[in-house]
Amino acid sequence: MHITILSGSTRLTRQSHRVALALEKWINAQGIHSAEVLDLADYQFPILEEVLHRHPNPPGGLDDFAKRIRRSDAHLFVSPEYNGSYTSGLKNAVDYLKEREFAQKVIGVVSVSTGMLGGIRAALAMQQLVLGISGYAIPQMLTVGQVDQRFDEAGNLLDHLFEKNIDNFLRQFSWLAEAVVEKKMAVNV
Repeated sequence: MHITILSGSTRLTRQSHRVALALEKWINAQGIHSAEVLDLADYQFPILEEVLHRHPNPPGGLDDFAKRIRRSDAHLFVSPEYNGSYTSGLKNAVDYLKEREFAQKVIGVVSVSTGMLGGIRAALAMQQLVLGISGYAIPQMLTVGQVDQRFDEAGNLLDHLFEKNIDNFLRQFSWLAEAVVEKKMAVNV
């Protein structure tokens, strides 16, 4: 199973990208599934003008982004909490695509903050987004409070007590994603 991790912040001083890198390392180290980070800061999409399938001149990188999303079996959305929600960059990137790119795929949400609560409002808002694009949101969310004390810039875990949170979240995410992928394969045989 292939998983894309959308690193949803484009800010210069972002810290949520640390968590995206950590999840990529964690998943790939298990050797069961593969994961890749799609960094929205690298894509630099302009504000939505038209959805991809109707856009006369798509922004650079949008076709590549869409192909990577389509070929992925499941996704993780990683975003800091900005003003009680997830980033506009994440919303913009998702809105460029039709929901069929995300439909019937499991999408886990990960919110990040430097405060204690880990961006819970962003996580709840992302779960609503997942439902809006016809994805399957897992009930468990990974909220990462005090991110600057839990991960370094390269995505290495600094707080080993937090390891169980990551492990529990990814176990729930993988269980549902594997079940959905298995069911899709059985139907398409």
